[in-house]
Amino acid sequence: MNSKSIKNGRLHQTWLKILIVVILITGIFFRFTNLDRKVYSFDESITSLRISGYTWTEMVQQDFQGKTISVQDLQRKYQQINPEKSWLDTVKGLATEEPQLPPLYFILARFWVQWFGPEVATVRSLSAWMSLLIFPSVYWLCWELFRSARAGWMAVTIMAVSPFHVLYAQEARPYMMFAVLVLLSNAILLRALAKPAPTGAAPTKRIALQKSTATFKSTFKSTFKSTSKLSKGVWLIYAIALTVGLYCSLLFFIVILAHGIYVIITENWRVRQTLIAYLLASAAATLIFAPWIFVLVDNSPRIAATVGLPHLSLSALSSLKPLIIITCRTFIDTHWAGGIIKLGSSNTTDSIRLIVAVILILAIAHSIYLLCYSTPKRVWLLVLTAIGITAIVLIAVGGVADRYLVPYILGIQLAVAYLFTAKIATAHNPRRQKLWQLGLIALISSEIVSCAVSSQSQLWWNKYPSSTKYNPAVAAIVNQAQKPLVICHGGNNLTGKILSVSYLLKPQVELLLAVKPEQVKIPDGFSDVFLYRSTELLRFELEQVQKYKITPIYPPGDVWLWRLEK
Repeated sequence: MNSKSIKNGRLHQTWLKILIVVILITGIFFRFTNLDRKVYSFDESITSLRISGYTWTEMVQQDFQGKTISVQDLQRKYQQINPEKSWLDTVKGLATEEPQLPPLYFILARFWVQWFGPEVATVRSLSAWMSLLIFPSVYWLCWELFRSARAGWMAVTIMAVSPFHVLYAQEARPYMMFAVLVLLSNAILLRALAKPAPTGAAPTKRIALQKSTATFKSTFKSTFKSTSKLSKGVWLIYAIALTVGLYCSLLFFIVILAHGIYVIITENWRVRQTLIAYLLASAAATLIFAPWIFVLVDNSPRIAATVGLPHLSLSALSSLKPLIIITCRTFIDTHWAGGIIKLGSSNTTDSIRLIVAVILILAIAHSIYLLCYSTPKRVWLLVLTAIGITAIVLIAVGGVADRYLVPYILGIQLAVAYLFTAKIATAHNPRRQKLWQLGLIALISSEIVSCAVSSQSQLWWNKYPSSTKYNPAVAAIVNQAQKPLVICHGGNNLTGKILSVSYLLKPQVELLLAVKPEQVKIPDGFSDVFLYRSTELLRFELEQVQKYKITPIYPPGDVWLWRLEK
């Protein structure tokens, strides 16, 4: 190799490093830009309610009794830190009203708000900062999996500007914390399972993606042939990671299940020291999590009444379409309503959407095939269990949703990262290598465009459009009034809705909240009186009993806002 080739290779490496840094900075920029632009969703307002230490029940009992309260006072009491409430009240509120949500994230969020303030951008920034931990976590996981720095940087680059990661990095919920813990627990498990070379043995050859996938496969296998005693310290750390994961999300039980299947298969279905170590670690984590399990069992009727208990679903085929859409949205997402992409007329959009979905699904399928073909079982099985077990369990219980499919999505992204790393590194034909490089550029570009589009939008599919899509227009109408009164009627199911829309209303807007229609007695002194998401019972009470005239305002058809006149 002449000096000119060496110089060109070094120049190429330099530009590649610069490009990775630029993409990383771009991903960080998207995570923190316009943090407070999107509507504060129902779930996020409940996060702030938990942070305050109050419960739905307390809110209804104290301020849903037909009295007026300003938006400013409502938020000060139920969306900010209160001196009369502590972090224990946050835990109690979750235990009694939402036991399906373990308390770790909400405790951290309470302290975060206590230190930095209750503003929307501040509350969401906790998830944004947590999402940055994905970069070192996935790099470490790729090193444990592939022994390849290239694969690690490829995965970091793809996840840096993934619309899925950016959207949930701006969500005041525990999803990014969950993602970080999934990656870390997988990396720690691999480290615990790795068998370092015996004392005095020659150092293991560093593994990189070779020009031949067969060479890579044989070299990788040789890494794991050496044996020594298991590291008790690593297994202890693994048990701690599982415990933290469980206190972050109940979905971590799926991760533990996937790990168990992985360990059993890699140990050839034999009870060995490794399997015993895994069982002890998972048992210890479950035992430490037992207090919250008791909370779950004790409050299972509450779960059934609010979100419903998991149950087997026989309509697996009906879950395939949303699963495909979610898979595609991981890489391209320019439609606020969740339809992957939207361009021109509906017919044009449907055609383009189908083409994009087919290309992405074929590319993902090829990446999984290549992973299984060119890597040893210890590698591809970890990725496949993350993808397969998560999808199977959630399809079985009818729980296919982006926020629940975190291990599945991370597994898909790892497979795609390996695909591009292997194809670009092992291509013998320069033209074929250029083709794969162009494919990578197209993928990264689609992610960046997706993030750019969503960052400018006030509404997006992850903010539950069914409960927020008309809130900006409704709030604009109310805010135009000189001295408005907004009337809401309902119980616990309305608390999140009114808290969510309150972030768009002016602080001086007055609210009249009531559980029963007969509690609504409209005081004098308001320029305009509105009904927000009114029930038929309330409209009957006001029209037929109190003789008010009710006029629908917005939107036509599915009305969310009415005007009330005597």
